[in-house]
Amino acid sequence: MHVPVLEKEVMEFLEVEKGAYFLDGTLGMGGHTKAILSNNKNAFVFAFDMDQESIKMALKNLSNFKDRIKAIHDNFKNIFNHSLPFNRIDGYLFDLGISSFQLDNPEMGFSYSKDSPLDMRMDKTQELTAEKVVNDYSYNELIRVFKEFGEFKNPERLVKEILLTRKRKRIRTSGELKEVVRTLYRKRKTMDPLSRVFQAIRIEVNRELEGLDSFFYTLFSKIKRGARVVVISFHSLEDRIVKNSFRKAAKNGYIRILTKKPVMPSDTEKKINPRSRSAKLRAGVRI
Repeated sequence: MHVPVLEKEVMEFLEVEKGAYFLDGTLGMGGHTKAILSNNKNAFVFAFDMDQESIKMALKNLSNFKDRIKAIHDNFKNIFNHSLPFNRIDGYLFDLGISSFQLDNPEMGFSYSKDSPLDMRMDKTQELTAEKVVNDYSYNELIRVFKEFGEFKNPERLVKEILLTRKRKRIRTSGELKEVVRTLYRKRKTMDPLSRVFQAIRIEVNRELEGLDSFFYTLFSKIKRGARVVVISFHSLEDRIVKNSFRKAAKNGYIRILTKKPVMPSDTEKKINPRSRSAKLRAGVRI
C-alpha cells in the first residue's frame, strides 16, 4: 500500500467521522479510500478509476473493506452518468496525481527512469498512446502540446528535433524519447525540461485537463448542502483550473471555500514521501 498524500488533512476537510457516503474520484492504490473506511466504521465509498489494473490492486489492498466499497471503471468526470445517491454523499475526494503503482510500472510508460514502451494510457481501452502523439502528431500539434501542457515558451527546437529523429526511426520507448530531449536540455533539479516533456504528453494522451473546469463547476451545483469537496493537484496547470473553479462556484453562491490558500505537505511528509512535494489541496463545502 502506497502512502496517500496529505492523508490527515484530507480526513479533516472531509469531516470523515461525520459522514456516511463518500466518493473517491481517483482510487489509485486505495490509500485515501482505506483511510476513510478506517476512520469511519460506518462509511461507504464509491471509488472511480480509469485504470483497471489499479482497481484490481486497490481492491486487493482493500479486501477487509469489500462490503463497504463499490469500484467503478470510469473517468471521474463521468460520475453523473452513473446512478449514485448524490443526495446522500457527504464528501468528494479527487487526487489528480498519478499513483505510485502507475509511475513505477514500466508497462505504463509514465516514467523515464526506466526504458519502457511509450504508452502513458491510464485507460488501456483507448487508442491514443504516447507513441502515437510523439510519432504521428504534426509540427503544429506538438507545438500546442508542449506549450499548453509542458509550459514551454519556445518548444520549436524540441519539436524539430523530434521530427528529425522520427524520420530516421520511430520513437518507441521512453529511453529513446529521453535521448532526444537530452540532446537539447540538461538535467535540472527543479522543473527539469524532461519531466515537463513527459508531463505534457501524458496530459494530452489522457485528456487530463479537458473539461476539468466545467466538471467541478457542475459538481458544486449538483451536490447536496453540507457536502464537502477536496481536490489535490500536482502541477500549476491543474491547480489553476481547480482554484478558478472554486472561486467561480463561491462567487455564484454554491460553495464556501475552506482553504484561503492551498494546503501543502509538511517538511516531514515530503521527506517520508518525496512524491508529495508538489501537492496542493483545496477544499470547499456546499452551502
